[in-house]
Amino acid sequence: MGSIRSKSLAEILAEAGLSPSEKAVDKPELADILDTPIDYIPSTEPDSEPEDIVYIELPAGEIDPRLKLLSHSSRTLLHKCPRKYQLYRLSSDKVELEDPVKDMEQSLTFAYGHAVGEGIASVLEGKTEAQIVLELFLNWNVDLLDENSRQKKSFWLAVFAVQRLLRMYNEGFLSDYELVQYEGKPAIELGFQIKLPGGYTYRGFVDAVLQHKTTGEIMTLEAKTSSSIAQPAMYKNSGQALGYSVVLDILFPEMSSYTVLYLVYETKSYEYKELPFTKSLLQRALWLQELIIDTQLIKLYESYGTSYPMHGENCYDFFRECEYLGLCTLQTEKFVKPLTQSILDDIEKDEDKYQFYVTFDDLVSSQIKKGTNDAV
Repeated sequence: MGSIRSKSLAEILAEAGLSPSEKAVDKPELADILDTPIDYIPSTEPDSEPEDIVYIELPAGEIDPRLKLLSHSSRTLLHKCPRKYQLYRLSSDKVELEDPVKDMEQSLTFAYGHAVGEGIASVLEGKTEAQIVLELFLNWNVDLLDENSRQKKSFWLAVFAVQRLLRMYNEGFLSDYELVQYEGKPAIELGFQIKLPGGYTYRGFVDAVLQHKTTGEIMTLEAKTSSSIAQPAMYKNSGQALGYSVVLDILFPEMSSYTVLYLVYETKSYEYKELPFTKSLLQRALWLQELIIDTQLIKLYESYGTSYPMHGENCYDFFRECEYLGLCTLQTEKFVKPLTQSILDDIEKDEDKYQFYVTFDDLVSSQIKKGTNDAV
């Protein structure tokens, strides 16, 4: 280790090839700071060499694998505006399920929704209030004092929402149900992925799987938050819950239909709304067909070799302008992050997050088998 030395901030900046602005030098109070000696220990370690970046050049006609990573949120984005989907995917080196968060308000909205969902799962697991609040605090990843007063969202209001459910639970809410166990653990946040034709992958997570203590009825729970009044039509035909049948196929192979309970916390009324829906084999068949159609859509857009279609009616969404407004007509190459071996490695590592893996052909075979059994 090197010995302690003293240098002024101005000297340290100069050695780094930097210099303070003229405005800073002209201010006496800042000039004093620049001239004040600073004790520091020079590094004795050689400068680390940056890792070699291996760029991947795809064969002509091959689609970038980032565009083939599908989820409920990414499919929704693809339907709203294919151009935004294209730019989101190709301008990011991330492979997570969620779309990139662009500003503080969106970051807070995501953190709030995640905290409430995590808290609900913890309540169902039987954790104490102290345990739950501590976990919410440790996992909160934006400023603790950030607040959206219009939508009634903050860390403290997320804690209140979970406390509200904890009281309901202690008073008998869902008392007729118990969490399903999978490999000795509660069936909470079970990840699944479907391998689709053409190298596409659909990924998702089930919030919770419950079973009625008497009838054995299976119910999946989907936790949601809404800054407006939750309407049944907002969730009734959502494809998100149909993906859960992938997990249920493995846990309960003979089951042909199941119930999805959307538990929606209305942030402005501070109340939970229960919205149960039954999912049938027909609905799942249609959903599987829609998945294939989406992969064909992406293939069609790619075949033109230009920008994906822009749906201008969605340039203003969720009370904000699209971050690409005024830019999306530029060449795609101005936004794209090159495909690298590191990104491909991350895609491969991401697969370890999911407990359930199934191919599209397996799902179709299961669908036909269940349909045949129901007809007998």
